[in-house]
Amino acid sequence: MKKNTIFYFILFLFLFGNHFLYSRECPNKIVCLNSTALIEKITEFSVVQKELNRISKVHETILDKLAKEFHIKAEKFKKNRNPVLKKELVFLQARAHAYQKTASDDLTKKQNELLNPIYKKIEKAIYKVIDKDKNIMRVDDCSPGKGILVNKGEDITEDVKKELGLK
Repeated sequence: MKKNTIFYFILFLFLFGNHFLYSRECPNKIVCLNSTALIEKITEFSVVQKELNRISKVHETILDKLAKEFHIKAEKFKKNRNPVLKKELVFLQARAHAYQKTASDDLTKKQNELLNPIYKKIEKAIYKVIDKDKNIMRVDDCSPGKGILVNKGEDITEDVKKELGLK
């Protein structure tokens, strides 16, 4: 009986002893960053926003013209059930839908083109902060709407702002 107790005690120490002896806090840490706060502070962002608004208004103007033309022809069609007008309405509707897709694609492409340099700039600053603190293992984006609800890690937003030269 005594041999069994000793055997189980030694087995317990062997299996779980390493965990108790060597379990120290992991030096790697997960930090968070508010990318929205960074982007809004970068001066180029306001220029990008103005350009995207301008492009958006151009597309809206063209779509409004197509919609007005459609409504004028629709009123004519209500008064006079002309089959030619019906074909024109179908054609105008298809043209408007096609232009809507083109406008959306154009806006997305331009947004990526204009915002990518800003994202690269932020990424370089993040890597500089990570290089200064070798314990950082991962950076979570804790901006509202990004999906991270709680990150108890250190917030490095201010450090990245300093690297970017922002206040």
